Formats: sequence, structure tokens, C-alpha cells
Amino acid sequence: MIVTVSILTSLIFSVIYPLFFWISWKDPLKNNFHKFHIALPNVIGGVTVVFLLLMNIPLTTKIIVVLWKAVFIIVSRYSWKKEYPDTALMSMASLFGAYAFFLVQSDLTGATGIIPWFVWVWGGLIFCAVLFAMNLGHWYLNVHGLPIHHLLRATYALGIALAVRALWDSYFLLIGKVFYDGQWIALARFLMSLDGFLLGVGLFFGTLFPLGSLYFVRATLHLRNTQAATGILYVLLASILIGDITYKYYMIKFGIYL
Repeated sequence: MIVTVSILTSLIFSVIYPLFFWISWKDPLKNNFHKFHIALPNVIGGVTVVFLLLMNIPLTTKIIVVLWKAVFIIVSRYSWKKEYPDTALMSMASLFGAYAFFLVQSDLTGATGIIPWFVWVWGGLIFCAVLFAMNLGHWYLNVHGLPIHHLLRATYALGIALAVRALWDSYFLLIGKVFYDGQWIALARFLMSLDGFLLGVGLFFGTLFPLGSLYFVRATLHLRNTQAATGILYVLLASILIGDITYKYYMIKFGIYL
């Protein structure tokens, strides 16, 4: 399970992370800001593809994954030479990557359909959002005089992603059921069991705590204290990682899509 979660997390990160260039597409950050953010998903995606080629998955899936990586490298190379990336081209590669991820996720977990794919993608979106915001906060520490709206937009994007997850979790907790101990029981009841206790930890660290903490990030940014805001984002990154790992465990083990 650890290998499966690691592979899928790395792959969805590499697919989704380039989409966050849209945050500043009207007023792109220059001074080679984009190069680190192009290189990071490319390197992680490349390592992930190597591992996937060694795994026991269908040849068709391997070909699609390799094709996605080739497209990603081509558009990344094109944007690398420019002053700022071509956001539309990077997004096209991400859309292709989302299809490749759907195939890989289905092959590794056996879960098909739109709901498992959506939950994996949305979890990856939240992780990429907090990591991008944290990296952007570091850029403010290195380059003085940047407009604060870039980091505010990244924070709002993270907040929206977390709010959608909170709504989805609330809905699923109300109507969801899980097969446990030989019978179907309500998800809320499962949370009270010994095996379901840690799911509450995932809900807290993966959704509730980071969503509430964004108030302090926003308030700090309005004071133009980007260093303090970046420090809080560090904490949120750790929190979201804990929650994400917990969510993925229950998704694969019990089929709970939070």
C-alpha cells in the first residue's frame, strides 16, 4: 500500500502542479521564477514514470504515461526558454496527464469510475496548492517589492480547494456507508470504531485545521508580513500531508472516498 500511495501521490503532483501558473498568468512573475516550478514536477514525474515502467501494469497504460511525460517535457522546454511559461500549453499537458493518472489509479487500486479519480485529483490539487503557496512565499523573501496579490491569490486558491473538500466530506459523512465487520454501517458510526478512529485525525489535519488556519495567513498577508505567512504555510503543508496520507489509507483499505 505504501508503494501505491507514493506512486499515485507523486504522479498526481506532477500532473497538477503546473496548473498553478494560472494564479499569476495576467501578471507573470519574472526573474526565472517559473524555472524551479517547471523543474520540480518534471523531476518527480520522471522518477515516477521509471517506477511505473517497472511495475506490473498493462503495457497500454505504460505507453500513455510515457507519452504524457514526453509532452510535458516538450512544453516545459518551450516555456523554459521564455521569460514566463505558456500557461495554456502547460495546462494541455496536465489534461493529458489527468487521463494517464486515471489509467494508473485504476490499475493500481482496482477502483474505477469518476469518484475515485476525482478524490485523488482533488487531494493532489490541495497538496499542490499549499506547496505552491509556500514556495511562492519564499520567492517574496528573495525578491523584494513584489505585489502581495500573487500570494493572496495562491492562498485563496488553497482555501477554495479546502472548502470544496469540506463540503464533500460533510456530504459523504451524512450519506456514506462502509463495509465493516461483515456488514454495511454508516460512516459516522464507523468513525466511532477502533479502525475508524484515525479517519477523524485525517479529517482534522487534512481539512478542518488548514481551512481554519488560512484566516491567519490572510490576516498576516494583509499586514504584508510574507515571512510569517510563509511560516504558517509550512505548518499547513505538514498538516495536509498527514491528512492526505490518512485519507489515502482509508480510500484503499475501506473504499472511503474523502
